[in-house]
Order: sequence, then structure tokens, then C-alpha cells
Amino acid sequence: MNPFKSPIEWLKELIAELVKDFANMAFDWLEIFMLKPTDFSKYQKIDVLYDFVFALASSLCIVFVAWAIIGIMFNQMAGVQSRGLSEVVFKAVLAFILSASAPWLLEKVLLRLNNAIVQYFLDEGLDTKTLEKFVTMPQTAGMAISLATLTIVILFVLLGLQYIQRLGEYIVLLVTSPIAAHSIISENMDIWSIWWRESVSVIFSQAFQVALLWLILNLLTGTEKLQDYMMAIGLMVVLLKGPKYIRQFLYSSGSGKTAVGMAGGASKMVIYKFAASKMTGK
Repeated sequence: MNPFKSPIEWLKELIAELVKDFANMAFDWLEIFMLKPTDFSKYQKIDVLYDFVFALASSLCIVFVAWAIIGIMFNQMAGVQSRGLSEVVFKAVLAFILSASAPWLLEKVLLRLNNAIVQYFLDEGLDTKTLEKFVTMPQTAGMAISLATLTIVILFVLLGLQYIQRLGEYIVLLVTSPIAAHSIISENMDIWSIWWRESVSVIFSQAFQVALLWLILNLLTGTEKLQDYMMAIGLMVVLLKGPKYIRQFLYSSGSGKTAVGMAGGASKMVIYKFAASKMTGK
């Protein structure tokens, strides 16, 4: 390094080194977690945890059924109208079917649909090489462009961290699915609909963000001007908020709830058919 460089030139060199280091880390994370179809088959230890939770949830199911029957008996003695025994038995059977089918529903239905969408945009030309246009900093770039480039790289690092978090959220959803399924037996502790919304939100956040990232790349034809960098920063902030937008849509009233309700009903029909095929051997 030239010891006679100005403080601004020293700072620009420091920023350039930070951009290089952070970009390499961010692109490694995105290549592993985001820019490829999601595959959880390599995490074999998840099955051990799922089996433990499934056994625990089955025990809770017995408690839920016993508590519901006791409640029905007390209500009948008190002359208070309550749900019937047939409803409790039906929900208990449905709970076991849902708990056994939830991993299949996550991996074979939702995850496959997500991966198909992701693969489509990857085939359209989305990879870490195309992302480098966001962090290409000309040698003659001013301080403003240098700082904007560093900001974009930091946003990429945050996006990579977000996908590591998504992995953890998916594991939690998978292993807690038996508890969510068995909770339908209880009148006051039914969390199946919440579990379903969270599953849709977590899984399809990848498809949503990959599609939006592809759109951003095509909207910005080049990053030679400061305004292009600033637009990239703004769109990247929107990209990072993608999972939040999905959750807001799914939990909002109106079309979001209707769509989730229809999807939930369709998923139950798929589960019924899957369970019937297993029982009949067809």
C-alpha cells in the first residue's frame, strides 16, 4: 500500500476488502441454502427427534381424549350441552392420520411445489455469478458508490442468515407437527391451523424470494450509476421482508384466510386418500 494515500483512498481500500470478504461469505451461504431446490434428506438426525416428539404427542393424545370424555360426562350430569363422544373419537382418529401424514405433506407436496418454482427461476439464469453485478465496484467509483456496494453485500449476508433461520424453522415445524395434529382433539388448544399457515409461509418463502430476486436482476440492467445501487438497496430490503409479507397475507382476513382454508381442505382430502391407499395397499 502507498503510505502517501489520502484518508479517503485508505477508506475506499478498506471498504473494497470488506466487500470482497463479505461477498464471498454471502454467496457461499446463498449457494447452499437459497439458490438451489431445498433438500432436507441429508439431515438424518431429524428423524430421531421427530420419532421422540411423535411418541410424546401420542401420549398427549390419550390425555386429550380422556380429558374430553370426562368433560362430556360432567356436562351431561350438569345438563350442559357439549360436543358428543363421536366427535371426540373422530378427531382422535383424524389426529393420528394427520400426525403420521404431516411429514409426507411437507416434503412430498409443499416442498416439491416450492422446489419446482425455484428450479424454474434458476433455469432462467439465477446464480451467484449473476448476483456479482450487485457488488461490482469500478476502480474509479466514488465514496457514495463504495458505501452503497458495501450495504448491498451486507444485505446479502442478512439474506443468507435468513435462510439458515428458515432451515431451523422448517425443522421445528416438522418435529412439532404431531403435537399440532393431536391438538385438534382439544377445543381450546387447537393449533393445527396455525401450524399449517406457518408451514406454508416458511416453505414458500424461498419460491417468493427467488422469484423476486430474479425480477430485481432483470429490472437493473447495470450498476454503473449511484441511482442503480440505491434502487438495488431498496429492492433488497423488500426482498428481505418477503417472509413477513407472506405471513401477513396468510393471517389477514379476507382472501388470505380463504386461500389458506381452501388449501387446508384440499390437503386434508389428499391426506385421506393417502391414508386410504396405505390401508388398502393400492
